[in-house]
Amino acid sequence: MDYSELSRKLESRMGKLLSEERADHSRRVAILAAELCSREGIDPERGRVAGLAHDLCKEMPKKLQRELAAYYPRYTQGKALRPSESRQSSTLMADKVVHGPAAAVLLAREYAVADQEVLEAIALHTVGKPGMSPLAAILYCSDKLEPGRDRLSSEYRGRCLSLPLDAMLLSVVEGCIGWMRSQGRDVAPETLILYSSLQNKADQS
Repeated sequence: MDYSELSRKLESRMGKLLSEERADHSRRVAILAAELCSREGIDPERGRVAGLAHDLCKEMPKKLQRELAAYYPRYTQGKALRPSESRQSSTLMADKVVHGPAAAVLLAREYAVADQEVLEAIALHTVGKPGMSPLAAILYCSDKLEPGRDRLSSEYRGRCLSLPLDAMLLSVVEGCIGWMRSQGRDVAPETLILYSSLQNKADQS
């Protein structure tokens, strides 16, 4: 797969599917994801593609998002089954989250992306899960730490970005949980499980 060419195609597609503000956010995420991938020895163009695509379906009608997401993960694994044949997490179908798996299916279906780590990163960028790939951890952190996030101080952002990837992910997840609770918002069960697993891993190291 020519990821540089795919990035160019996604740039063009964003202008049709996303508002200018959302497209700019995706570009910032893509830049940061590419930088972190380079640091971690991962092809930065894979991180750039994941960043550009992660919110590609976010402003689609929710009905269309759900129709796409219903095929995840089986469609992205090369098995174009009917939605009823795909086992899907109820959390990943929630309104604020469903755009992730929808975008993963769109990339698999319309751009023939078969890179499972890229697809997983896009699908899980909102809630995460234990054992996700380094690329998925990078996209999760990049989405939360990109410099357009006004609620983040430059000190906090810089501190997180200076950490090794596992420690960065733990710090970012902890920060997200704290912020959501301060806003009276529910935290996805998958995110709480991820946090617990990261804490256990840190305690054992």
